[in-house]
Amino acid sequence: MTLAQARRSVYELLSAFYLDLPDRAMVQSLFAPDFEKELSSVASAFETGEIREGLRLIHGFISSFRNEPEEETLRRIAVDRTRLFRGISEETGPPPPYESMYREQRTGGASSAEVFRFYEKLGVTPPETATESPDYLGVEIDFMRLLCRQEEEAWTNGNPGRALELLGAGLEFLREHLLKWVPSFCERMVERAEIDFYRGLARFTSGFLAYDSRLVGERLKEVRIHGASDPRSRQG
Repeated sequence: MTLAQARRSVYELLSAFYLDLPDRAMVQSLFAPDFEKELSSVASAFETGEIREGLRLIHGFISSFRNEPEEETLRRIAVDRTRLFRGISEETGPPPPYESMYREQRTGGASSAEVFRFYEKLGVTPPETATESPDYLGVEIDFMRLLCRQEEEAWTNGNPGRALELLGAGLEFLREHLLKWVPSFCERMVERAEIDFYRGLARFTSGFLAYDSRLVGERLKEVRIHGASDPRSRQG
């Protein structure tokens, strides 16, 4: 698996948890025999202390709820998600995960417009049917997934220049957007979550974004010194 593929797999997993509403299929997938193995496998190339702590909390949630009725597990996940992501009140949960909310203390601010322009520059715009604004956490993470997928395709098509352009864009987006506000949201998510699934997801998210920024920065530095290489031999 190339670096772009591994990164895409993690962003794909995270975007699903932040964008999709909890349902029976989600609960069933969490308790499927292979889920914990797949989660550990996806994250194994990126493990840091915070990522390991996130995995430990998610595994703990799965162990604690394994014998609970499916309906009760779904209810607990759905209730916690609503409290954490919808900003119902300051007493029950954190402000909702929009970049403009955390950087400007309001929704639909300049940050949202900046994010949208960044998407347009890379030729990626949310579909007209999208229900969330461009600076919603799940949308921003899904944008990183799309960049990784396009980078994979560029390496496969023998276009290292385009692949490195996309890698650089991802690093810029991480540093200028995601890392400017997501760690703050994740800390509040850990403090306010009632179940370990969302505490673990917060730790995993924060840890992975920080690690990915360092990893991509090192990769680009290496390229500047040694030049681009075939991803089959050097994990593009």
